[in-house]
Amino acid sequence: MSISTPTTIDYSELSDSFQLFSKISQISTSFYDFSDTLLKDGKVFHGLNDIQHNLVLKDSGITLLFPVIANDNIIGFVICDDTGVSQERVDLSKTYIASIANDTLGKALNTSIEILNPLTAQNMSQMRKFVLLFKPTLNQIDHGATAKAESTDISRKPSSIDDILAYVQNNIRKPISLESVSQNVFLSPSYLSRIFKKYLHVNFIDYVNYQRVAIACKYLMLTDNKVSVISRQVGCSQNSYFSKIFKKATGMSPLAYRRTHAAVQKVLTIPRDLTWHDQDTIYDISRRYFQNLTYDFSIQTVDGYPYVNQIGTLTDSGSRGWLYSVDCQQPTSPSSTIITADNAVIQWFYTNQIVSN
Repeated sequence: MSISTPTTIDYSELSDSFQLFSKISQISTSFYDFSDTLLKDGKVFHGLNDIQHNLVLKDSGITLLFPVIANDNIIGFVICDDTGVSQERVDLSKTYIASIANDTLGKALNTSIEILNPLTAQNMSQMRKFVLLFKPTLNQIDHGATAKAESTDISRKPSSIDDILAYVQNNIRKPISLESVSQNVFLSPSYLSRIFKKYLHVNFIDYVNYQRVAIACKYLMLTDNKVSVISRQVGCSQNSYFSKIFKKATGMSPLAYRRTHAAVQKVLTIPRDLTWHDQDTIYDISRRYFQNLTYDFSIQTVDGYPYVNQIGTLTDSGSRGWLYSVDCQQPTSPSSTIITADNAVIQWFYTNQIVSN
């Protein structure tokens, strides 16, 4: 049975050691452990999203996977590029890797680290065959492990939400379903749906649709792209479905929305994440968001309420100014009076034609 190394370990020394080994040996080397940590090129990556973007495995014939053992359990793999490497260098690499792992990871875990011989291409083929043959049984094991984790590991939920949000934002221009996201973040669809609603106060599908519509609003305001093109750009293969969710969110058709917002020159979008709190107003969230981006963000008081008159380099001037929308609709109230308890997205847009509601 495999175990995971503790996520509290400082991997920086191990990462530096592998980077030095890569430079000296001219063998590109990285390390992945089952706590979802990847060490590569002197950097440490945590979480499934970062790992998927940085872990690129070549053909099994030129990739060496050294199983890493601690306390008689597999805790991960050292991954080496085997291009042009002799068997003698492979054997020598194994010895050096074991020394590096024991000097760093072994001391951190207070145990001896063993590096096994690398898996061969035949081993990898046999493993794939095993997975295919026993997929139904493995699914049952996986579901059982997921259910156990769901009931006992409460502290992981926020980080799971971060993984979900990152996946959605990175793939929002592609077809997305609850099932596809759950597979990529290794959660069951029902559990994903439940914790998403609990922590973000919005249904998963509604969240995805609002993100799609917000992007579409930006394209409609700032480009001349046809509606059919924009539909595909936001991950909707059917124009009829896109028009349906767009009108449901905005209250108007895409073409009507474009005509109404023809004077908009800049659009800034704030998707909901775990930094949004139950009692935050539109103003609170926007101020934090733009300050974190080091954007200039200034206000003036109008009728006792803070009114945003500058974001970045764009300020109010004559009929020019900033307006905002919440879930793709423009409220008539000041941004400091609207609580965002169950909203999915905020957009600010700079227009040269401020019209009173």
